[in-house]
Amino acid sequence: MSQKIFRAFLFIAGSMVASSVGATQFFVELPAPLENVSNDILTEYGIEMHFSFSAGADSYAVFEANSESSLNQLLKEANINSEKISEVLFVNSPELGGGMKAGENPRGGHQVFVIERPIPGVGFFGLDKKKKISQNSNSAIAKLGEIIEWDRSYLTSEGTYCVYRADSPETLREHGALAGAPIGRIIPVEQKTY
Repeated sequence: MSQKIFRAFLFIAGSMVASSVGATQFFVELPAPLENVSNDILTEYGIEMHFSFSAGADSYAVFEANSESSLNQLLKEANINSEKISEVLFVNSPELGGGMKAGENPRGGHQVFVIERPIPGVGFFGLDKKKKISQNSNSAIAKLGEIIEWDRSYLTSEGTYCVYRADSPETLREHGALAGAPIGRIIPVEQKTY
């Protein structure tokens, strides 16, 4: 399968779902929480915003756009500073490895976290290798029990941005050790869906 066709499809919720024609997801690192972006400006640039993860100076957002340049134009017009924009090459999830989809909301006592994992080239790994990563995460979650839940991971050319829910950063570190997954940073966030 060509990379263009492959990127047109993202593995979400256990099935292949087409994204907007020609659109790509981008994971954006922000120096401050994202304020509401008007629907008018998003429509003007043909961009969708899917999530924001607010954590003070370490905040993030996920956009879907036809190109990085159109996303940059929107951010400039909306006076939104970005620290880094990463093209999402694949969205991994528990379902790919045979696990259960995360619940709609975090469990009681859980905080949402974004984990940055430095894994060069991970977005270009073959489907079998991505499935193995999912299986390893699911296996670690099974060992740890109800104190952790994996929502999804955004795979880029440089690494992953993983969205987990857990009782503490220590649980996430233990999960990473069990799953054989490196951890760069663990950021507690407030998640908002658009």
